[in-house]
Amino acid sequence: MGLDSVEILVNVENAFGITISNYEAEKIATVGDIHCLVWRTLQGRQSMRCKTQQLFHKLRYTLATKFKVPKETIELDASLNEIFPVANRRMLYRKLEKELQLKLPPLVLPPGWVVVLLITGCVLIIGTGVVSLVLVLRFNYTRWLYVLPVLAMLLTKFISNVLDPVRTVFEPAALNDYARLVLTLNYGTMVQENGTNQKEVELVIDHIIADIAGVEIHEVTPEKHLGYDLGID
Repeated sequence: MGLDSVEILVNVENAFGITISNYEAEKIATVGDIHCLVWRTLQGRQSMRCKTQQLFHKLRYTLATKFKVPKETIELDASLNEIFPVANRRMLYRKLEKELQLKLPPLVLPPGWVVVLLITGCVLIIGTGVVSLVLVLRFNYTRWLYVLPVLAMLLTKFISNVLDPVRTVFEPAALNDYARLVLTLNYGTMVQENGTNQKEVELVIDHIIADIAGVEIHEVTPEKHLGYDLGID
């Protein structure tokens, strides 16, 4: 087997948490052979690690092909805040969610804005609370003034919503931690309901092959020979 074939099998093993023996590897000729081998191995198994690796490869492929993120920058410890496009990030993030067909964690405020919102909320809520107490207890104003802190909370929430366009920060930022969080958010859909889905397994394998062979995903079909059709040594 050539280096490309070995790299594909190593990536497949890592993605699904399995081991492919030399005997099994020698019998692989087509994309479909890999599909069948991996699916036979995975049937009846459910692995958090497996799903995390699959999700990472799916994220990696989508970022590289749909969002033009340089492939060499998409590593497990890469910061999404550094590699994901900054311009129109919120719009692109919604597009990413649509492409992945998964629920993604919301983007958050930059640290500076977090401090501003925290200070604003404290000033409004604590300030109106103190003012209410003084006016009611010291000057015998109506007890309805106690509603002011509640209104301050609502105003703080409103200000937070107004700041939505500023929420452009990934948290967690590291791609491996982010993938785990996405898996957690979608675990019920990805595993509990569907188990290990054969179509998903095949899609991940196809992405790995396309990535290493340098071909478009639509070119990777079950009947394609790894060497003759895809040029994989």
